[in-house]
Amino acid sequence: MARSTIPAATRALLLGLLAGCGAGGGASTGPLPSTVALYDGATRAPLDQQVLQDRARSADFVLLGEVHDNPVHHETRGRILTALAAVRPAVVFEQLRASDGPIPPPPRGQPDDAWLDQHGFDRAGWRWPLHRPVVAAAIAHGRSIWGSNLSRESLVGVVRSGESAVPPELGTVMSRAPLDSAGQALMDQELIDGHCGQLPASMVGGMRTAQVARDASMARAMMAAAASGPAWLIAGNGHVRGDVAVPRILRALAPGKTVLAVGLLEASATGGLPPDDAWTGYDLVIVTPRVERPDPCAALRRSSR
Repeated sequence: MARSTIPAATRALLLGLLAGCGAGGGASTGPLPSTVALYDGATRAPLDQQVLQDRARSADFVLLGEVHDNPVHHETRGRILTALAAVRPAVVFEQLRASDGPIPPPPRGQPDDAWLDQHGFDRAGWRWPLHRPVVAAAIAHGRSIWGSNLSRESLVGVVRSGESAVPPELGTVMSRAPLDSAGQALMDQELIDGHCGQLPASMVGGMRTAQVARDASMARAMMAAAASGPAWLIAGNGHVRGDVAVPRILRALAPGKTVLAVGLLEASATGGLPPDDAWTGYDLVIVTPRVERPDPCAALRRSSR
């Protein structure tokens, strides 16, 4: 028999896609699009979609990540919310302004755009309507809608002044789940890498504190939203990671509750699985096609010459 020329990572991705198909001619057995695959976050073993549905149905907190500019991620989460409509979760959005209570849904017939503007969704920054599938599903099937985003002014103050500028209610949450030195080092390196190595050392600590404050705001909203049933979070993958982000805080605030962190990761540039370090902190991983985008560091490299 001829030896396969398909790279191992690509074969694993194909196996994962097959795992999401039923025996009847490849028909999907769950809500995920046919272009994506489900994996165990720890072992990277391909899983049937039913595993995602079962675990999400039984969890107190479900966190669904995203790469912000990948439309498949928003479509996939909208499908998951729709497939599990019977759960009726309260849905917390990273992209909506933090509130002390649930946000009233848009009146029937009112455009989503006006409702989003009213509640702090930066349509230009988040490249609306990319998020429309998950927003529409949350409005249709969520028990309630909550916001968790901090204002730019608040975050600038934290970056400049550190923990002393964190709103008191979030400082209390942060004190319940302090980030250890290993977590601080990991976040610091990710901030440096995410800013293409151009972030001044003097800003790293403040930027990390602002990130933790945002995580604390999401966790606080999740706790309030969960008072009457399950709560789900819609946020970027960095906030969904179990080791340094919102799940870590939720486990400290509600140690008896079940937390499910689902990362939505892009396939590698060659179509294989994401790199090893991308899997850290997720209970389940959904691998999707990659969005082609320009090198975000190219402009910075040119300006530094």
